Amino acid sequence: MTEAIFGLIGVLVGSGISWFQSHWTSRKESEKNARYLAIRLVCILDKYMEDCADVVKDDGLSEGQRSAEGCLSPQVKIPAAPHYPDDIDWKSIDPDLMFALLSFPSEIENGNRMIDATEIISMAPNYQDWFDERRFYYCQFGLIAYKLSNELSEKYGIKKKQYNDWDPAKDFSSGLRAVAVRRNHRTEDHKAFVKRVLGSLN
Repeated sequence: MTEAIFGLIGVLVGSGISWFQSHWTSRKESEKNARYLAIRLVCILDKYMEDCADVVKDDGLSEGQRSAEGCLSPQVKIPAAPHYPDDIDWKSIDPDLMFALLSFPSEIENGNRMIDATEIISMAPNYQDWFDERRFYYCQFGLIAYKLSNELSEKYGIKKKQYNDWDPAKDFSSGLRAVAVRRNHRTEDHKAFVKRVLGSLN
C-alpha cells in the first residue's frame, strides 16, 4: 500500500514537473515572439512618424519658390498608412496595444478624407486651409505613431531610436497647437461671414 502511494506521488510530481517545463518553455517562446513583433512594429512606426514630419514641414515651396502660376503646391506626398507584415502573431502582444495599432490605419484614412474635402474648398494661391488641414492631421498622426512606438519600446525592453536635433513630441505638439489656433480663427471668420450674408437677406 505504501509503495503504491509513493508510486502515485512520484507520478504526480513527474507530471507536475513536465507540465511546468512545458508551460515555462511556451511562456518564454511567447515572450520572444512578442518582443520580435514589437521590434518590427517600432521600426515601422518610427519611419511613419518621420514621414509625418516631412508632411508637416512642407511649406508648398520648391527650393523657396512658388509654382509658375504663383501658387503654393505640395512638395511632399502624403505617406501610406503603416503596413503591418502579414505574418504577425497579434495574440502575442498586449490587447490594448493591439487594438490601438490595428485601429490606427483606419484613423489615418478618416483624416485623409477630411484633408481631401478641404482641398476642394481651399483658395488659390496659398491654399491655406488645405495646407493647415494636412498639418493638423499629420501632427496628430505623428504623435500617435510616436506614442505607440514608445509604449512598445518600454513594454518589451527595446532601445529607442534617438534623434540628436529633433524632439518629435515637442515639435508635433507645438505644430498642432499653432495650426489649431489658425483653424479656429478661420472657423470664427466663416461663421461671421455667413451671419453677415444671412443678415443682409433679411
